[in-house]
Amino acid sequence: MHLIIITAILESLCLTLLGISLLPIPHTDTLPAAYLFFAGFSNTALICFLLNLLTVYPFHRAGLNKTAFVVSWSVFMLFSIIAVTDFKVYGIYRFHLNMAMLDLFLNGGGDVIAFSGTMWMSIIGYCVLVLISTFTVIMTAACISRKIKPAGTIIIPIFILVTFLLCNITHAVSKGLGIASVYRNSEVIGLYYPLTASKLFRKQMDGVAENTVDTGKGIIDYPKHPLRYSEAIPGGNLPNIYMIYVDGLRADTLNSDNMPYLYEMARNNLNFTEHLSGGNATRNGIFSLFYGLPGSYWNRMLNSNIQSIMVTALQDRGYEINAFAGAQMYKPEFDRTVFANVKNLRIESHGRSVSEKDQDAIRDFKSFIDKKSERPQFAFVFLDKLHSNELIGEEREHKKYPTPWNNPNYLAINEDFDRDIFFNLYKNVAHVIDTQLQDLFAYIQNSNMWDNSIIIVSADHGNEFNDNGLGYYGHNSNFTDAQLHVPLVIHWPGKAPHEYHHITTSYDLTATLLPEVLGVTNDTSDYTIGKSFFDEGARDPIISSSYLEDAVIKKDYIIISNSINGIRIKNKNYRDSDRKLTEEDRKDLSRKLEIDRTYVHHD
Repeated sequence: MHLIIITAILESLCLTLLGISLLPIPHTDTLPAAYLFFAGFSNTALICFLLNLLTVYPFHRAGLNKTAFVVSWSVFMLFSIIAVTDFKVYGIYRFHLNMAMLDLFLNGGGDVIAFSGTMWMSIIGYCVLVLISTFTVIMTAACISRKIKPAGTIIIPIFILVTFLLCNITHAVSKGLGIASVYRNSEVIGLYYPLTASKLFRKQMDGVAENTVDTGKGIIDYPKHPLRYSEAIPGGNLPNIYMIYVDGLRADTLNSDNMPYLYEMARNNLNFTEHLSGGNATRNGIFSLFYGLPGSYWNRMLNSNIQSIMVTALQDRGYEINAFAGAQMYKPEFDRTVFANVKNLRIESHGRSVSEKDQDAIRDFKSFIDKKSERPQFAFVFLDKLHSNELIGEEREHKKYPTPWNNPNYLAINEDFDRDIFFNLYKNVAHVIDTQLQDLFAYIQNSNMWDNSIIIVSADHGNEFNDNGLGYYGHNSNFTDAQLHVPLVIHWPGKAPHEYHHITTSYDLTATLLPEVLGVTNDTSDYTIGKSFFDEGARDPIISSSYLEDAVIKKDYIIISNSINGIRIKNKNYRDSDRKLTEEDRKDLSRKLEIDRTYVHHD
């Protein structure tokens, strides 16, 4: 048993030091840093001890020492690879590996989480280093165990347990007293679920429910009342509706240099310059768009197979409906949510790369237009190229912005990384997409569909490139403008070109199209929390969601809430804020909690 103990100690020490060197530590003062080290070390030591106890100890007991060595090495090597991967993922996205992410990687067909060839080579290099390092640790543990008597190791597990308990108490007290510099460091430790002192914390919240993410089951009550329609169709005819969404397109990319065609289209149509997504990732961004509800309703709608109100209204009005996405429509499960009742839904594209799959989606969309059905058409075109940041063929030879990258290599990203290498790759891909949009809209015009079609160009979320100096790249990691602020350009026959500067959100799509185009006469609160795009009134609260937490977006700060860490306040650059919740903030949070329960029967 003493070999198991020594092995666990060395393994945890190795991984803890490696984690501290790779992870972005929120607070590095003496007390928070000491807490992080001892909490990470004791937590990892317990995990390593349990792993060795379950997988290695039986072979030692049976006298199969060579087999025990091989098993010990293999288990530690696998655990180390997972740990290092988690360190890198957290460093970029600020969340740990989870089952949802693993599912997207294994079953997403390379569309949702894709690795370039360069990145695969880097991964192989890391694995070789892990292979050598883990072998060294296991050999060292074996050597030390032969020199130390078993009685000498008894004190070690007692020390680890005491340290683990003290760290839990420290976390609970710091959370109860609001000492963020200590408890915030817990977030970087994977598989660590410390005590929270919920009663103390609830007092600090001063009357606001700690769990502002409603996780109650309930029965879906959506829409609140059956949809009702006016006898007369608004405008006399039902227009085609084509939604062209570019995965991860930032608002600031819409300029005359980067996307000149879309920029010119925005000038000659309706341009909403302050548009925010209801999610910082695809699932919640698209969900909020079609349902008009926050991402907190995703699991309920998925488990109940309840279709989006947008698509239901389109079906009621006789639209021919389909989706043309470069990525798969079943990861996330939009085929079982947004388009749950659409027959013969196109759920995937074909091609060897993301670029080829996007082209396949565009070809099929053009064929859809060519059908010239007597029924009005609705199409959701979802381009994935910008999400993967991929340049192929001649695109690599005609880069508008200088960068050595043709694909991203996330393992190259560290504190000293030049963001322009990645950002310029992104801008080059956006420039390519601009030419694709130009071709696509020319096709619609040449098909004589332009004057009878509402065309909406936007994105599911933005994309960050260390904009705030905190090491964030990509999306689904924070709620700053880099990840939420997206363009919204609408070609709407009969409406004069105009640039709007009031805040709009993705929830507003349902509140606009259902009454103004489809003739739905219900109060919009029956099916959405949004307002018409043309309503310049305030959107309070503005809610956005990631896979793990929700946020209320204020003018000068962001209130973040989840069921584990409660409520935090960040400034617009995502630094911790010292401000306290105001009465208005508490009303917004209460309103958010009310929204999370509005469309559910609670018996």
